[in-house]
Amino acid sequence: MHTTKELDGSSFEYLVDGDVVARDTVMPSVTSDDRVGVVMGTGAEGLGAGNFILSCVTAFYDYLRETRDEGFFEYPDYYTFQTTNKPADYRMLDIYPDHKNVTVEPDAEQLLRAINDRAITTLLVPDVSPTSPDVEDITRQSASRRLDHCYVYASDGHPSNGVFSIRQPHQPARKWFEATVESLGGESAVSIPSFGADEDWIVQQFRQISTDQALERLPVHNSHE
Repeated sequence: MHTTKELDGSSFEYLVDGDVVARDTVMPSVTSDDRVGVVMGTGAEGLGAGNFILSCVTAFYDYLRETRDEGFFEYPDYYTFQTTNKPADYRMLDIYPDHKNVTVEPDAEQLLRAINDRAITTLLVPDVSPTSPDVEDITRQSASRRLDHCYVYASDGHPSNGVFSIRQPHQPARKWFEATVESLGGESAVSIPSFGADEDWIVQQFRQISTDQALERLPVHNSHE
């Protein structure tokens, strides 16, 4: 919940073709019941969706402030799905407790079952080449019924054919991104992309896609590291 002390709705700007737009123009509305999931092939890859996550986290806490008495202590039901045996800890982006960072086999059926089991409503997938996912019909039907919104992100913040951007000041988010990388261990050689040329802003792009297109981009070919 540390983000509640340092972020609010004014911390983010949303842009389409360089023009600032309202959040609800490009992002889903957020209530306490929504569940966000970010799928990634490596532990740090999901930082490319960091602005999206933090925007949703902030909207979640804004919603609680409007609907709860002061003094609430809650975390959103947001998850990462990491197809690696070196998962990163995303607690600094308020994905907490640590069981919400889920390690999954790089297999479409296993990934989609994990996503369904947590009743994800908004799913982000990496910008990888589409494949034909080998999933059972009942698993696909469950995903189609539950998923309301799907988006593509990229580890460097620039997916192909990005439609909208989210930007926020470098701090405090940058230090949270650094802590996420540090959770991989002292031997990690992962570096955090600049996420834009402006030294004052972290800028990341996204594109909304259909559920079927999201399933085609599950990172099923990443071997364990």
